[in-house]
Amino acid sequence: MNPFSALVIKDFRTYWFGSLFAMFGHRLIIVAISLLIYRLTGSALSLGIVAAATAIPIMFFNFLGGVISDKYNVRRILTLLSLSIAIILLILSYLDYSDKVEPIHIYICSILLGILLGIDFPARNSYFPKIIPEKYLRSGVSLNGATMAGSSVVVPTIGGFLISYYGSFIGIFLSAVGYLVMCCSTFFLPDAKSNQENSNNIKFFFEGFSFILKNEIFFIMILLTYLTNFFIFGYIQALPAFIDLFDGTPRELGLMFSSAGLGALSGLLTAGKVNIKTNLGKKILFSASFFSFFIILVSLVGVGFIPEKVPGTEILLIFPLAIIGHFANGFYMLSTYAVIQSLVPEHIRGRVMGILAIHISLGVLGGLWVGGVGEFINIRVGVGLGPIICIAFIIYVLIFKKSVRNLQNID
Repeated sequence: MNPFSALVIKDFRTYWFGSLFAMFGHRLIIVAISLLIYRLTGSALSLGIVAAATAIPIMFFNFLGGVISDKYNVRRILTLLSLSIAIILLILSYLDYSDKVEPIHIYICSILLGILLGIDFPARNSYFPKIIPEKYLRSGVSLNGATMAGSSVVVPTIGGFLISYYGSFIGIFLSAVGYLVMCCSTFFLPDAKSNQENSNNIKFFFEGFSFILKNEIFFIMILLTYLTNFFIFGYIQALPAFIDLFDGTPRELGLMFSSAGLGALSGLLTAGKVNIKTNLGKKILFSASFFSFFIILVSLVGVGFIPEKVPGTEILLIFPLAIIGHFANGFYMLSTYAVIQSLVPEHIRGRVMGILAIHISLGVLGGLWVGGVGEFINIRVGVGLGPIICIAFIIYVLIFKKSVRNLQNID
């Protein structure tokens, strides 16, 4: 099927257009808020606190969001959420522009955004399948995934350049505009019927958790995904402090974000084209190992690898290393999702995938780990220590967990 075929559906086209702008806004706010809090505090720990202030509410409200989406009009919820996020960002943008912003303002806004985004994620996933015929569902899922991956490549670089010339307030303001576009789009979409059955998400969660604990392949693969996101991917949240080692500007920060996005997108596309249905256990473990290894190399850039006679050259080496590392991570993530989606029983699919999705928040929360280690020891240690922990776990799995190591196919 043509991956763009879902766009022939008018309602989905309207929804996707709004989601595109909202995702652009989401990617841009990550860059802008990171630069703003680091400019105000100069602290790597503050970057981690902002990450935690967003990630913890997201993890909690993901479950509440599922209940709300089952009981109430999802389209109206999305409209209200997008408008609320835009208002918060406009207020923060004004405070930044008028030089009245303080770290406490950023922490409060991060908590509020975490709450709203935590409800937003399950609401979106509950709504868009209801406005699209089943035969176009795969196309719709692919387009949503492409929006997330593509925005991570384009937006950080553009945002970094804009912020370097105009200040962080412009990034926050444009993020608000993105969510206002989403608000307008959902306002014109049709209502979707609520489904009050199966609204006990707490019970659903524990049933899914019990299933995962009893199935070694699911348990190991989801645990590895949690570890790689928390201990490795968390360095993304602390990038301003790391880039500062090389006297980098917002432009270099944007390029670093885009390098990660470009690598991940390339890895996803490659995994989609090659045969990932055989020797999956080894492919998953080795791609996770490569991700860990190349982020360790990123943490070591400038430590004797580049001659001192060529000032500023060190930072140029970071970008290709990040691209290769995140290529491996993109390959790893798609392979992992392919295995879990193929092996999970249909009656428990939603709960298992919901538990797996927690890895997204853990990737943000990992910024607290990297920033904390960076603040009290060294930012290089903060970036490089997590991948070492992950490699140790992968070695353990390779030696002792034959069910994962010898996983051959998903047929």
